[in-house]
Amino acid sequence: MLKSDPPVATGARSGRRSADWCAAIVAAFTLTTSGTAFADAELDALKKQVQELQQKIDAMAKQQAAQPAAPVAPAAPAAPAVAAATPASPAGATKPDGAFSMNGITLYGVIDLNVVYQTHGTPLSDYHPAGTYSYIQKNSNRNILTFSENGLSVSKIGLEGEKEIRDGWSGIFRLESGFNPLSGDFVDALKSMTVQNGKPLSAQTTGNDSSYAGELFNAAAFVGLTHRQFGTLTVGRQNGLIADGVARYDPMQTSQAFSVIGISGTGPGGGDTENRRLDNSVKYNWQHDALHLAALYQFNGSSGQPGSAYQLTVGGSFPKGSFDLFYSKKYDAISSAPLTAAQVTTLNCPYVVAAAPVAPCTVAGGGGNALDRSLAGTISDNAAFAIMGQYRFDKLKLSGGYEHIAYANPENPLPPGTYTIGGYVLAYVNPQTGPASTFAIEKIVQYWWIGARYAILPTLDWTTAWYHFEQGAYATGANAGCNDARAANCAGSTQAVSTLLDWRLSKRFDTYAGAEWSEARDGMASGFLNRTTINPTIGLRFTF
Repeated sequence: MLKSDPPVATGARSGRRSADWCAAIVAAFTLTTSGTAFADAELDALKKQVQELQQKIDAMAKQQAAQPAAPVAPAAPAAPAVAAATPASPAGATKPDGAFSMNGITLYGVIDLNVVYQTHGTPLSDYHPAGTYSYIQKNSNRNILTFSENGLSVSKIGLEGEKEIRDGWSGIFRLESGFNPLSGDFVDALKSMTVQNGKPLSAQTTGNDSSYAGELFNAAAFVGLTHRQFGTLTVGRQNGLIADGVARYDPMQTSQAFSVIGISGTGPGGGDTENRRLDNSVKYNWQHDALHLAALYQFNGSSGQPGSAYQLTVGGSFPKGSFDLFYSKKYDAISSAPLTAAQVTTLNCPYVVAAAPVAPCTVAGGGGNALDRSLAGTISDNAAFAIMGQYRFDKLKLSGGYEHIAYANPENPLPPGTYTIGGYVLAYVNPQTGPASTFAIEKIVQYWWIGARYAILPTLDWTTAWYHFEQGAYATGANAGCNDARAANCAGSTQAVSTLLDWRLSKRFDTYAGAEWSEARDGMASGFLNRTTINPTIGLRFTF
């Protein structure tokens, strides 16, 4: 049986080797420069001095070798296969590798362009966050082939910072703006709707509601404090907790082209997409080992989001997965829509309290509001709860979720002339009290989604996902309990199936190709020009 030599301290070996070389160099140099000037006796004396010096060096090396080697620090535990439930950075999202940073401040951004064909769609918008809408809509009026944008993620540019203050506390901030790279405009979904005011469905371009409304920092504007032990507290305009959850547990990572819950925002907003991001809010995130807790409160009185809100999250993480439970309550939630032709006609009618407006006006409209700043609004108090999770099997990751949303008449009705996000005015609002009100019967919407992402190669992922939305009937009178397309408040459903290949050519550049098929049925297809569409899409994305 072979027996290995006892280990020698690395420092002792290197010290002895260095000493030997030094002694040899000194001796050679001395002998060379001395030449024949030395007599034999002098040369012998010099050799004796070198030998004595070598003996001292050897003794020092042996003494070092006899000392015990310094203990090796244990290796850090391996990171879990699935990220913890809290965001990867205090500001709420990871920065791409190689981001531009200086003095604790980072400049980052995304540019995303694509080409899309839709069997039933609407022409490109300069303002809508997705350019074209990926799944079937009421105004999907033609087949289109066009350049579009923001297929995987909304193009954006932002600044974020983290600077240590003292005792483990750091100050953080984020300022972020979404834009459309084809037009250079800030994304402004509400402007994409005012462009449709008064137009028939067959003549409309892409225009749908969103939490982006053309603000300077339309994606985020907040500041806060973070501590590894005590968590992160932020104040300002920021994602709601359900929106954070959907970003984490949507298999398509909230893609605008391939994810219904990514583009619509109704689920992430707890009922209405304008509440995906909440102004005037304070949010707290805390992670300890496997446990994750979060809370958010939105103060009322904001001119753009007048009602208050609160949200709660509790969840856990483990080596191969994580899950979270959510609850959200939003008062005076707003859903905006373009004006009908009749509403445009009466837009400049004065507000009247005691008597009907003067002919030809038939209803009280906006009282002189500009057509390009006016919309119709549906007001409700929304309550939502959700459960979401993910699990990883080697190269395969499964993720999915369920959300239940209840819409009720608001406790504090809002009048015409109320402002919503971006400074747009709700010239018309829905009936909010009494038997004829919009939500005299509570509206229930349920969302399910599930999907899988498989790493074909280290740089190539394949993702497929299924989304299903279901609406219960909330009609009254003759339509009570209806489950067909006669009215939008009848029971109905929308579903979609999508697939995506994403190839990362480098750490900053990826290209993608995929498609989504979607279908609307019964009440959720009421008034639709078409009920199905498919959108083959190829694109590229640059991240810095």
